[in-house]
This record gives sequence, structure tokens and C-alpha cells, in this order.
Amino acid sequence: MGEVWLKPERRHDSDSTDAELLERVARQEGDPAAARRAQAVFYERHIRYLFGALLRQKQSLLALAGLSAEDLAQETFHRAFDKAHTFEAGEGLDQDHQRMRARAWLGRIATNLLTDHLHRLREVSATPYIERVTCRGMDEEVPPSESPGARLVAEALEELTERERDVLRVSALHYRAGEEHQRLPNDVSAELASRWGTTNDNVRAIRVRAMKKLKAIVAARTSSKEGEA
Repeated sequence: MGEVWLKPERRHDSDSTDAELLERVARQEGDPAAARRAQAVFYERHIRYLFGALLRQKQSLLALAGLSAEDLAQETFHRAFDKAHTFEAGEGLDQDHQRMRARAWLGRIATNLLTDHLHRLREVSATPYIERVTCRGMDEEVPPSESPGARLVAEALEELTERERDVLRVSALHYRAGEEHQRLPNDVSAELASRWGTTNDNVRAIRVRAMKKLKAIVAARTSSKEGEA
């Protein structure tokens, strides 16, 4: 999986808590070798969880941002090691809760990085609702897997108009898994309407048409690929 940190060399590193590992990373100028070993243990301990969680919870947003789960996972670990000194261990937590705390911290870093990427897309940063992207549900360990569906969506998005892509990007930020008949908040819809010189009702119509168009493109490409197989 892309960049791999050095394998741990000492058993006491593997037995260390996440807080202890990150403390060694934060002191890397004093002992670079110890910091690298701590990075390796922390990476091996959490990479499968983070990669799987990104695929499950952030696949649509990753496609919209033009990122792969692997890219975001690697970027997350880089940022975590750079900010190791900011991790708050929490007092009196058992091992399971310490691990949950570390993974929640990684989830927040991944979310912030993904939000930053989305901010760089056309004027999506204009909406304060982008901050609602969360890492809820990132609590299960799932082995890494390829996602051809995400690639198909990313390719299909390129066939939409700029306005359609913008409306879908903002809509993705407000998607709530498991809920049917979802609508954009009124002020978000009004913001999009102002941006594109149209009405709230037309923004909703654009959203519906764009989703139908996107699904049709993906379906057509899926059928084509199956026919070639």
C-alpha cells in the first residue's frame, strides 16, 4: 500500500500504547531511530482500520475530491506524525478505549484533510456546511479492497457539466446514510442558487437530473465493461 514505514525492531514498541508511540514520534529529533520504530508500530496497528473505514464511509466524497482511499490514508499518517505532539491520551483509559481514542483522532485528521481537498474544488469552500463531514461509523476493521465502482463514479462525473458537478459535490456533503428523500438545507440550496444565478427549486431539479444522468452513465459503463469481460 504505497509508502510503508520501517518495520518495528523491538518488542517493547509493539507493547506500547498509542500515546507512548506518539510521544516517541514527537521526540524524533532526540532519537530518530526510536521515532521511526514508533511510527512503524502505529502505522501497522491502524492502517487496515483507517483504509477500510475510508472506503466504507467516504467513498463518494473521495471520488468527488479525486482522491483514492490509499492516498488519503497515507496523507493522514503523515499529518498524524507531524502533529503527534497534539494527541491527548486521556487518563485512566483501558487498552480498548485508548485504541478507540487514537482511531477517532485519525478519523478527524482524515476528515480535515478530505475537507481541505474539497475546499479546493470550485467554490465549495463558500459553504460553511462543508465542516459537517464526519467520520461516524469508522469503527470496524475491514481488509483493504479495490473499488472499481468509485473509479466509475469519478469518470462519470467528468461527463457532467460544471454546474451539475458543483451541485452534486455540495449535496454529497449533506448526504445522510440510510435516509430516503433527502433535501438540501434551505440556506445551502439558496447559496447554490445565488452562485449559479437560478432558483432554489431549479437547484433541486438540477440535483435530481444530475443524479439520474450520473447513474445512467455509470450503468452504461458497467454494462460495457461486463460485455468486454
